[in-house]
Amino acid sequence: MVLNIASEIKFCDLCEVCENIQKSPKEKACLILRKYITEYRKLGERLKAEDQQAEISFYPVLRLLIPKFDRERSAYGVKEHALAKIYIRILCLPKDGMDALKLLNFRSPKAGVNQAGDFAEVAYFILKNRCGEGRKFTVADVNSRLDALAQKHAARDPRGMDDELTQLLTGMSEMEQKWLIRMILKDMKLGVGHIGTFNAFHPDASALYDVSNDLSKVCTLLHNPNKRLHEVEITIFSPVRPMLSEQCDIQKVENCMKNSAFYYIETKHDGERFQIHFMTGTFKYFSRNGFDYTDIYGSNAMTGVLTPLLSKQLQPGVQSFIIDGEMMVWDKNIVAFRSKGDNIDVKSSHLQPCYCVFDILFYNGEVLTNKPLRERIKYLNSLITPCEGVVLQTERNIVKTKDEVIEHLNEAIDNKLEGIILKDPESVYKPNSRKAGWFKIKPEYTRGLMDQVDAIIIGGYYGDGRRRGIISHFLLAAAVSKDGEPEEFHSLVRVGSGFTMDKLEELIQKMKPHWRECSPGEFPPGIIWTKEKPEVWIEPKNSYILQIKATEIVESSSFKVGYTLRFPRVEEIRYDKKWTDCITVSELADLWQRASGKLYSRHASSIDPEASSPKKKRTSNHQPQLGKQFCSADVSTATIKSTLLEGKEFCVMSDYNGMTVQHIETQIYENGGKFVKNPGPSTFCVLAAEKNIRVQSHSNSKQYNVIHTEWLLNSVASHKLLPWTPQNIISVTPETEREIMLQYDVFGDSYTEISTKENLKELLSKLESKVSVQKISVHEMADMDIELFSGPSPMGIFRLCIAYFDIPSEDDFEAFCVRKSLELQKLDFEYYGGIVSTMIDDGTTHAVVHSRCHTRLEEIKLLNRERRKKIHIVNEKWIIDCVDQCRQMDERNY
Repeated sequence: MVLNIASEIKFCDLCEVCENIQKSPKEKACLILRKYITEYRKLGERLKAEDQQAEISFYPVLRLLIPKFDRERSAYGVKEHALAKIYIRILCLPKDGMDALKLLNFRSPKAGVNQAGDFAEVAYFILKNRCGEGRKFTVADVNSRLDALAQKHAARDPRGMDDELTQLLTGMSEMEQKWLIRMILKDMKLGVGHIGTFNAFHPDASALYDVSNDLSKVCTLLHNPNKRLHEVEITIFSPVRPMLSEQCDIQKVENCMKNSAFYYIETKHDGERFQIHFMTGTFKYFSRNGFDYTDIYGSNAMTGVLTPLLSKQLQPGVQSFIIDGEMMVWDKNIVAFRSKGDNIDVKSSHLQPCYCVFDILFYNGEVLTNKPLRERIKYLNSLITPCEGVVLQTERNIVKTKDEVIEHLNEAIDNKLEGIILKDPESVYKPNSRKAGWFKIKPEYTRGLMDQVDAIIIGGYYGDGRRRGIISHFLLAAAVSKDGEPEEFHSLVRVGSGFTMDKLEELIQKMKPHWRECSPGEFPPGIIWTKEKPEVWIEPKNSYILQIKATEIVESSSFKVGYTLRFPRVEEIRYDKKWTDCITVSELADLWQRASGKLYSRHASSIDPEASSPKKKRTSNHQPQLGKQFCSADVSTATIKSTLLEGKEFCVMSDYNGMTVQHIETQIYENGGKFVKNPGPSTFCVLAAEKNIRVQSHSNSKQYNVIHTEWLLNSVASHKLLPWTPQNIISVTPETEREIMLQYDVFGDSYTEISTKENLKELLSKLESKVSVQKISVHEMADMDIELFSGPSPMGIFRLCIAYFDIPSEDDFEAFCVRKSLELQKLDFEYYGGIVSTMIDDGTTHAVVHSRCHTRLEEIKLLNRERRKKIHIVNEKWIIDCVDQCRQMDERNY
């Protein structure tokens, strides 16, 4: 049996290395990773000495360290919510229990976990003391299980996926599970990034990956750290990281046109970036991220939706090539391209893929990346014969001046195109580079060319990373007006970029008192959303308008308006506008119709409007000064009254109860302490009275103890340094947290101190807030049925049915018999999960009419014909047979 190094390495050892890397500063983290890789290589050499056939590649580990860049393993189809449900089931957690809610609402800081926003950390703290020692799996085992998980997802086998995850999770310690979760979610949070990881492995690893998109190849060719890769390899059937374009403002385009006498202008197509590889009759298609789509487009002239047509357009003598371009959708009815922002049914017979080629990297065995673009174009001209709707060479013009570039941009605006690309004819093809002579010019890069949309905030989402625990993304809406006044607000777009941290902090502080948690199945009055549901909501009268910049308006079923904005970005927070002044649904429809959804219709000018109106110099009679809130206390006249705080350094971050930061700092000085404006290694604790952005940042870092200012003032008043209690703590370091946990339970009740009346009141209020009753909806019950029974439950046959029973009111014997029969069937219907409706309304799915009483049958049929959403009209035998067969029978037979 061939030795495999991945089978010799315990997964828990790799997790410990990841733990050490994450906790260390970046430079030290890189040293830890390099040392681990060196030890890995030494182990590989020892295995090679035992068996020359031994597998010693670093690939099994590297694909786990940077899982986002592993192209060999397909998607897992598992996100945080699915993992949360699996953990709840494995650990037998009550669905409305505290731990279950922490997992399901991991982004919310109110979940009671300091690691809010990081699902792996939340899971880690819940798994503490619930897991074994682990150390069961090797790196090879984990890779094998993850391969199986990806295969089960591709085969659409959710039960099999659950089994694979359950076996992985139940055999690991809490630390192993934390890192496994990050590998599955493809977000490692190591702090060194993929470039740092590549550099730790080999100085040429990043460059080789850029041209191959193959981690296995990187590990194989660069196993020896002393052997340099002097020439970057371009290989047929290995995807190359595409060369990228730098953003350029049309008014500054002259700065980009200094290197050559002329430049190429190309149309910027609104498609998907694709490479096509070809050799001796075989084709391969790769997306910009290196994913293989050959199964769709076809590997040869007999298969796929594009290759049978494309292969006919190759010119004689073509043996092999790698070309770069955009995959577009061609509409045969309108004889034009469709935008990827359109709602496109790819199965429509009048639509087909069309490839727009604009560059070539390899031709008949020769690598062309080091040749200038003007020479590469010559190869393109002798490669493919263009064919409308199948393959085209991107339209290319020559320009020499700024005015010519502006003319082409305005033409693109008139034609509702995305923009233009400016290319240096001397540019060589540099994979994954944005600074190599290509420039993309779009209307949104130039101030004044875009229409803005003023939408109002109706909801929010908690962020992650450095915005963890705060609301960082917003759900915006347009108004539905009646007589000029907004009547309802319909969801329009989700946005989270364009803010500076200062602007975001100011907005959050203004809205903080007005946020409300979203309740399942309930809509706030006057606000409607659909699939895109926020985590918190706000009444429009307490909200603010955001001025949004976007490229276009596109159709979307995720938002109530029926449209959304493509590539939205916040331009400005409009505090000057009333909440009633946001855009209306009708105004949005007018914008969409005016320019076919594009949000730009104005032409660019050769005169920069900002440069043409010189700004007046602002004169000032005084020197700029630092704001009072940022100044330190003046203690030149203060005297030290006690040594209570001697040897301790504090950082005060907010006012408290009418006392300014400077006043608090003065008290620290008078009691022998020191104060600083920014915490450092010698800081005893950070003092704060509220969680603003700055305090939140320090809380998330877990580097400092963040304590409520009231603790300091109480200590000064009692003339002794009081111990920290859970009531004083905003956040603490892991070391302090462990000490606190030895003295207090999860509710903040001391194990040793006698409780006072006030303490008990506070503890009871916390208990009440943590105990909640969660109603389970019908759809949640149906989901539970599928989880428990691998399909519909035999006790929930009518789970999603709402039925109206047409029970006669007459008093004759026949009506009495019918009434009793239907009453019995109604009991069966409710017993097996159905809901009985007293009338036929919008939610009704069935109407049950007795087979011996058709008095109102025609009336019900007429009502059904008038409804947009039809109901099933059945007799009582349908319920009887459904119960007998333990499944829903076809209504058409009843």
